[in-house]
Amino acid sequence: MSEELLQQLIHMVAENNRLVKETQQELREFKKEMYDFRNEMYAFREEMYAFRDEMYEFRDDATRRLDRLERQNKHIDADLDLLHRKVCDHEREINRLKQVGQ
Repeated sequence: MSEELLQQLIHMVAENNRLVKETQQELREFKKEMYDFRNEMYAFREEMYAFRDEMYEFRDDATRRLDRLERQNKHIDADLDLLHRKVCDHEREINRLKQVGQ
């Protein structure tokens, strides 16, 4: 009976060893998957940072262009005001000359 018990114990130890090895293998696979996932997340984060930098660059460029357009618009407004004053002055001068000519 003790030999049978010994055989059972040997069998149980062997089964436990097999289960431990399977668990270790599964753990190694899980760790590998987790490291792969971590690396994918790092790559994704880098892509997001690059995209964010592109968006900031686009925003800055758009702001510069809009500022330039605003300055140009102010110059155009000033030029139109000047042209309007000159037209009014010329109309007065034309009317004055017409009055003198009559």
